[in-house]
Amino acid sequence: MRIFNHPTIRLVFLGLLLVVRPISAKENEKPPKLFSDPSEWNVTLAGPWTTVQRNVRKDDRYPVHLTYPAADGSQRTIDAEVAARGITRRHDVCKFPPLKIYFDKEKLKGTEFRGNKSLKLVTYCHTSSKYEQYYVKEFLVYRVHNLITEYSFKVKPMIINYRNNEKDSKSLTRFGFLIEDLDDVAKRHDMVKLSVPRISSKSLDSLETSYFSLFQYMVGNLDWAAIGGPDPTRCCHNSRLIGKGDDEVPKYAIPYDFDSTGLVNAHYAAPPDALKVRSVRQRLYRGYCAHKATLPQAVAHFKEKKADILALFETNTHLTSKNKKNAIEYIEEFYQILDDPKVFKRDVTDKCRG
Repeated sequence: MRIFNHPTIRLVFLGLLLVVRPISAKENEKPPKLFSDPSEWNVTLAGPWTTVQRNVRKDDRYPVHLTYPAADGSQRTIDAEVAARGITRRHDVCKFPPLKIYFDKEKLKGTEFRGNKSLKLVTYCHTSSKYEQYYVKEFLVYRVHNLITEYSFKVKPMIINYRNNEKDSKSLTRFGFLIEDLDDVAKRHDMVKLSVPRISSKSLDSLETSYFSLFQYMVGNLDWAAIGGPDPTRCCHNSRLIGKGDDEVPKYAIPYDFDSTGLVNAHYAAPPDALKVRSVRQRLYRGYCAHKATLPQAVAHFKEKKADILALFETNTHLTSKNKKNAIEYIEEFYQILDDPKVFKRDVTDKCRG
């Protein structure tokens, strides 16, 4: 063992350690998780699309291959399954349905997708570019909500090449996006998703609920419920609850599904029958009176975020100039209401529910 006491041998040995250690550390590095990286991916989703479209009303799963750009610069392919999901878009509107992608969690270890069992995918719906504009705007609505609060679903934008495995046909490339799972939203806040059938509006966090309600008013969303819903076993409608536990307060409502908003302005969208509203472009405040006290703080927060919100639309490269202009004008109308105390009292504060 005295050989290691020789000065030259010790220097060589130390040099080897310096070379080996950085390589080992790099090999142990994990790539950024899917929703921590906001950049847009170009991906290929290969599957039996003819069969999926033919059986759109069934909940069957079909095998697919998803190829995406990994953090190390390589193209990585993962095996998964997809099934049609949703109601209106799936059954009444789209030729190609929204999808839910199911993963084998064990096979995703060490990848950008690690930790995910399933994710919602917003797809292209129809080949017409008009529909693509709807879902670019819906994606941006999610990003607006991310600017307002951390109690929101993160989204991953993608340019998706749909390759049909069943016949020799041209592939189709369209914008789409993945939506973060509710479990991960809850985990970020050291909470869990809740499955209570109904709650009191007073059990919701006051400031976050004011953010929630003003956000829905800003984007012109009328199709939501945060304390009950059509399913008697689980709250809510187009929003989900998270918290420390079913019997703990406060609770937090996390909204989703924005294609029927006035900001997106899809031609197939219509306001709920129970509301006296002519079109989805007409705003109606549906917040709760229990949270009136936190509205001024919420208004100030929205004003602080105005430039960042407008920038989302101004800098987006997928929106046509017409859609960009209409979206920005719609948002500016919201801020005009915030800036006029009389109009704000009439249209917001005095319209609260409960």
